[in-house]
Amino acid sequence: MLYDFLDIDKNSDILLYEQIYINIKTAINYGKLCRGDKLPSIRRLSEDLDVSRTTVEKAYDQLCAEGYINNLPKRGFFVEAEHYFNDSSEKTNSEISSKKEHNKIYKYDFSSSSIDAQYIDIKFWKRCVKDILDKQYIISSYGLAQGEISLREALCDYSRNVREVSADQDKILVGAGTQTLLSVLLGICGEYGKVVAIEKGFFPQGEQIFSDFGFKFSPLKADKNGIILDSDIKSRILFVNSSGSIRGSSPIPINKRMEIIRWAKKNDAIIIEDDFNGELRYTSKPVPALQGLCSERVVYIGSFSKLLLPSVRISYMVLPERLAEIYSERSHNYNQTSSKIEQLALAEYIRSGRLERQLRKLRKVYAIKSKILLESLKEAFGDIAIIEVIETALCVRIKLDTPQTMEQLKKKAEDNEIKLGKCREKNGLKYFYLCFSGIETEKIPDAVRHLKNAWKI
Repeated sequence: MLYDFLDIDKNSDILLYEQIYINIKTAINYGKLCRGDKLPSIRRLSEDLDVSRTTVEKAYDQLCAEGYINNLPKRGFFVEAEHYFNDSSEKTNSEISSKKEHNKIYKYDFSSSSIDAQYIDIKFWKRCVKDILDKQYIISSYGLAQGEISLREALCDYSRNVREVSADQDKILVGAGTQTLLSVLLGICGEYGKVVAIEKGFFPQGEQIFSDFGFKFSPLKADKNGIILDSDIKSRILFVNSSGSIRGSSPIPINKRMEIIRWAKKNDAIIIEDDFNGELRYTSKPVPALQGLCSERVVYIGSFSKLLLPSVRISYMVLPERLAEIYSERSHNYNQTSSKIEQLALAEYIRSGRLERQLRKLRKVYAIKSKILLESLKEAFGDIAIIEVIETALCVRIKLDTPQTMEQLKKKAEDNEIKLGKCREKNGLKYFYLCFSGIETEKIPDAVRHLKNAWKI
């Protein structure tokens, strides 16, 4: 028997039961299967598709659970749901294709979503996790809303040694990423109003959280020394990255830092310092965090996505005393969003000294990668592009003036197994941010040659 609504691929990364489930659900949604239609039995469909009965049964069970089909005793499986979309064109493979595309592995990865894991002490990290998993009395309970005490204590020492952050464990809040921490912060800083001053486009993920919480934006201009503070700022919340950003590589100089602090004191404002990759500066000694100059006015946010593993979703926030008190009063109403097991493992990883040793190693590695990528791009595009290293973003920015559209350039790169980083277009110029944190060092020259050939520039 043939089923024109079923199209499974046994070589796909998507599980067979999930392919059957997606195909049948889509066929129902688009009217290829109508309410009351009888589906083949589990035995019949497993034979016709040459898959196990368990595979078909699992797909049917999920469809029953969601109300798409119904199992009538001694009669079989029947379609229960109405179709919801008018477009009757073939859709069954589109969902599967988009999911496959999301999981696609590229030969050359210039995105910012990964790191080169060969420089991470995975063996020791696994040992730290295993040690925690062996302690059943620890992992059988919820974690603390503010974060595990052992991790917060370790973060006090680490942030002081590496970033000159002034904090004690009572003022540190742990969470699963910067967006999560911002969600908590915006809930406790109501006395500072609902307007945030930020360099527009600097941190879109952060801007999304501000927008979700109903904040308005007071957009800031910037020059080589960072943001420009003027009398037009109608906000008591300032968002900055003092170590550099996607806009430029230079950290905010000391005179500008003191100007920012004076502004905050004068306007009874707070400064949110997103110290993204601040400790990974490699061309010179990293500039200390702004928080160390004015702990009573600065909210410091740090993370480990490019230092440990992006999949370990742990960030931390150091609150000024006033906000720490507000959080403490409400802490019983919050839940921890970061894994207790990973928090305790990270505490041990930090205490062992491995993280700081790893940091020193990665600074050297990123210096080498940066140099190789910069030289390769200049050799390939030097006459037709403006090329610049953005240090704390761990990327090289290439600016092109070409009649090709952005979509054409991205498609050509993808067809050549190249995953690009952030791309944007302004005044007809195309900007590409090629991140070197995830690509292997030895692949960089070959990747650039492939990109040059793909774009035919």
